[in-house]
Amino acid sequence: MPYYVFRISPEKQFTPAGSFEKYPEAKEACRRLRAEGSPDDPNAVRMIFAQSEHEARRLLSEKRQPSSPLEEWEA
Repeated sequence: MPYYVFRISPEKQFTPAGSFEKYPEAKEACRRLRAEGSPDDPNAVRMIFAQSEHEARRLLSEKRQPSSPLEEWEA
């Protein structure tokens, strides 16, 4: 399964930035994209491990439940 990298706008629009077979390649792509953006850039860069681009979009758009009370407190 590949790693998918997306740019995510404040309006929750997902723009694919690439897919990678290995984690180090995807991690480097995320770092590069974040470094290219300005500090005022509202777009987020996220990486996800999924079977398809469709599944990756679905997983990124789901609201996650906190896995511990500490995460719930921080949210």
